[in-house]
Amino acid sequence: MKNMNRTKVKKSKDERGYIHVYTGNGKGKTSAALGLAFRAMGNGMRSYIAQFMKGQHYSELRAADMVSSYITIEQFGRDTFLHISEVRSDDDVKMARTGLKKAEKEMLSGKYKIIIL
Repeated sequence: MKNMNRTKVKKSKDERGYIHVYTGNGKGKTSAALGLAFRAMGNGMRSYIAQFMKGQHYSELRAADMVSSYITIEQFGRDTFLHISEVRSDDDVKMARTGLKKAEKEMLSGKYKIIIL
């Protein structure tokens, strides 16, 4: 790894990033993440959401279309839900990698205040 000289700049509270982790079986993770995006929208912030292992059309996609100037949702996965016990195909892995690359691009674009994976 290259030795880089960096000047440490103390970031204000508004410039620091936060990580929220939603885990568990069943419902609630997507709803919690969308709640965060909608609260951000209420403050004029834009959010990018990448969904993995979830390629079906859900009602949250229609809702996001209604507020697409603030919330963008992209799905990277088959059009059926991928259960944790299923064996991943090469296509599943390829779609996930594509999604991660796209999410990284959006994260670095500066267009969004919230990135949800």
